[in-house]
Amino acid sequence: MSSSPSLPVQEESQSEADLLMRLFPGGGEMGQRIRELDWSATLLGPVRGWPQCLRTAVSIMLGSRFPMMVHWGPQLVHFYNDGYATILQGKHPGALGQPAEPWWREMWPFLQGIFASVLAGQATYFENQLVLPNRQGFIEETYFNFSHSPIYNEAGTVGGIFVTALETTSTVLQQRRLALLSHLTSQTALSVQPAEATQHIISALSTNADDIPFALLYTHEEGTTQAQLRAWFGLPAGEPTAPTIIALSPPANSNLGWPVGAVLQQGRPLLVASLQERFGVWPTGEWPEAPTRALLLPLFVGEANSGPATILIVGLSARRPLDEAYHTFFSLVADYAGRALARARAVHEAQRLNHVLRNMNASLDSFVHIVAHDLKSPATNLQGLLELYYEEEPGSAQDHIVTLLEQEVQRLSNTVRGLLQVLHTQYEAAAPATGTIAWAEVYATVEAEVTELLHQQQGTLTADFGAAPTIRYPQAYLESIMRNLVYNALKYRSPERAPVIQVQSRRQGQMVELKVTDNGRGIDLARDRDRLFQPFTRLTTEGEGAGLGLHLISTLVHRRGGTLDVASTLGAGTTFTVILPEEPTAVPSF
Repeated sequence: MSSSPSLPVQEESQSEADLLMRLFPGGGEMGQRIRELDWSATLLGPVRGWPQCLRTAVSIMLGSRFPMMVHWGPQLVHFYNDGYATILQGKHPGALGQPAEPWWREMWPFLQGIFASVLAGQATYFENQLVLPNRQGFIEETYFNFSHSPIYNEAGTVGGIFVTALETTSTVLQQRRLALLSHLTSQTALSVQPAEATQHIISALSTNADDIPFALLYTHEEGTTQAQLRAWFGLPAGEPTAPTIIALSPPANSNLGWPVGAVLQQGRPLLVASLQERFGVWPTGEWPEAPTRALLLPLFVGEANSGPATILIVGLSARRPLDEAYHTFFSLVADYAGRALARARAVHEAQRLNHVLRNMNASLDSFVHIVAHDLKSPATNLQGLLELYYEEEPGSAQDHIVTLLEQEVQRLSNTVRGLLQVLHTQYEAAAPATGTIAWAEVYATVEAEVTELLHQQQGTLTADFGAAPTIRYPQAYLESIMRNLVYNALKYRSPERAPVIQVQSRRQGQMVELKVTDNGRGIDLARDRDRLFQPFTRLTTEGEGAGLGLHLISTLVHRRGGTLDVASTLGAGTTFTVILPEEPTAVPSF
C-alpha cells in the first residue's frame, strides 16, 4: 500500500516513541503497553517498518472495547486490547509482542487448524466453543464465542489474523448447573421412601460429571458412632475412597479419610484438599486430571432436622476454580437435596401414620366387637339370675342366687376395669413421667400384691437385678408389666407342683432386658402363639381373669419401641422376655 510522500519523511524525523504515540494515542492499559514496548527486540522490529495494514488493524483493535486480538506475521505475534487482557488472565501482559507458540502450547493442536484455515483466506466463527487454556496455572474448562478473520497486506496476501472473542463460560456453566438442579427436582419429586430419594439424588448428580466428578451420600443414626454409605457414583464403594462405614471419631492422623464427624459437629460445609495425599492414587473422571478437592455438605432435612443426619460429599472439577458461582451451585445442590430428603421423609411418615391409623381403626372395630361379645355373656347371666331371684321365695335358694349375682358382678367389674386399662394405654394423651427406676422397688410393689396368693399356692418368687439394677422408664408401666407377667405365671401354674417364678434383668447395649420364668403348665406355641397377645385370650378355663393381661403388656412394650417374646415347653414352664429401650435423659432448657 502506498503512503503519502510526506509520511516517510515525517516518520524519519520522529523517534520511535513519538511515532508510537502518534499512531496509537489511546487504547487504555494496552495502548500504553504497546507504546512502551521495545518493538525492536521483537520479531516484528521497529514500528516504522510495520506495514500500514498492521498499523490500521492495531489501531482499530485499541479503539474497541470489545475483546480483540491481532496475530501478525508467520509467527503470529500477539497484539490485544484491554478487553482481551481480561480473557488472558495469567498470560497477560507477557503475551504482548510474543509469537502464538509457545504461549498457547496447551491448545496448539486445536489452534493450528484454525490458523491454517484463516491464513488460507477463510474466516471462522465458533459459538460456546469449549476451549482449554492454561491461564491460571492449570488447564481450565472455558467456553467462548469467537471469530478469526484474515488481514490482507499490501501485496494482497494474508499477513495476519484478526480475532474477536467473548467468553461465555459463566453462561454455559449456569445453564448446565440449572439443568442438573431441575433434574434433581424432577427425579426426587415422586420419591416416597428416604432410601429411594437418596438414590435419585445421586442419580441426578451423576448427570453432570463435569462439575461433580463423584458423589457419596452418608447417613448417621442418632446414638451411633459411625456414618453409613447409602448412595454413590464415580467411586467404587467399599474402597478407601468410598468406605461403606466411617467412624465419627477422627483418626490418629486427621489428614486421612473423610472428616464426616467434624462436619456433623460444626454443621457447615468443609473443603478437603489434596485428595491424593489423604487416599493415595485417585481415579480420573471426565478430564485427564484427577480431582484434587472435595466438599463435604451437611444436608438440613426439615425444620426439626428429624431423622438421621445426612452428609453429601461432592468432588470438585480439576478444571474449574472454586469461585463464588461454584460455591453457590453447591449450596443449591445441598438445599435441593435436603428438601428432597425432607419431602420423602414427610411422605413416608404420613404413609406410616396412615397405616397406623388404619390398623388402629381396624383394631378398634375388632375391640368393640370383642367387648360387645364378652360383655354380652355376663349381662345375660345377670338378667337370668335376677329373674330366678324374683321367682324364688326368700330363703337359702334366694341367698345362693345373690352369691351368684355377686360373683357375676365381680366378673363384669374385672372385665370393665381391664378394658379401661387397655384403652388408657392405647389412647392416652400423655405418658407418665420418666425417671431412673430401681427394679427392686418395682419388684417390692408387685411382691406385696401377690404375697397372699403365693402363700395360698405355696409358691416361690425370687428376683435378681444385679446385671441391670436400674432403668429409665415410666414406673407405672414397669409395675404393670411385671405385675401382669407374675400374675400370669400364677394363673397358669402346673397342677402337679407348687409355682416357682424367677424375675431377672440385664443390659443389652442401649436396651434393658426383663425375664420372667415359671415352672407352670407351659403353652402350645405352635397352636396359640398367634392369638397369645390378643385381647380376651384365655388358654384355660381355670382361674379368673378377662384375658387382657398379655395384650396390655404387648401394647405397653411395643408403643415405646420395645419387644415382647415368649419361649415355652408344654409341661415344663414358660419364659417371657421383655426388651425395653431406655428413655433418654431429659436435657434442661434455659
